Amino acid sequence: MIRIAREQSTRCPNIEFQIADVMSYDLPPEGFDCIASLATLHHLPLREILLKMKAALKPGGVLLILDLFEPERNLVKPAGFFDSLIVNALAIPLSVGLRLIHHGRLLPSRAARDAWAAHERHDIYPTMDEVRVLCAEILPGAEIKKHLLWRYSVVWKKP
Repeated sequence: MIRIAREQSTRCPNIEFQIADVMSYDLPPEGFDCIASLATLHHLPLREILLKMKAALKPGGVLLILDLFEPERNLVKPAGFFDSLIVNALAIPLSVGLRLIHHGRLLPSRAARDAWAAHERHDIYPTMDEVRVLCAEILPGAEIKKHLLWRYSVVWKKP
């Protein structure tokens, strides 16, 4: 992936690519104009990484996040429960249809299902409520959107 990114960004010499553990990597304080995270945060402690990315952004810098959320399953909160039913009712057939179009099958192969099951054992999928609460605390004013296929996005500009 890094090789492809480098090849496709040769006209942007100010982009630097690193292969590193972001939790132990020393990001320079206020060192970045933009930080983008695509389907990564569910592998990391969300509070810690949001604080780390916030500190690494320059004033006026932008944080862009696209990640996965856990659908609300709280029967005590009927609005959240019914919202999840509607989202899942739309997302499940769409997901199956996309799999059929891209892979020619309704279900992933046994090997793919096993790999995803192993992958998910260590993932942490926040609910949308958890994302909203953390962002309100750490990234006040962030624009948070829920998307189909259990994705959410966050766009935040550091003051």
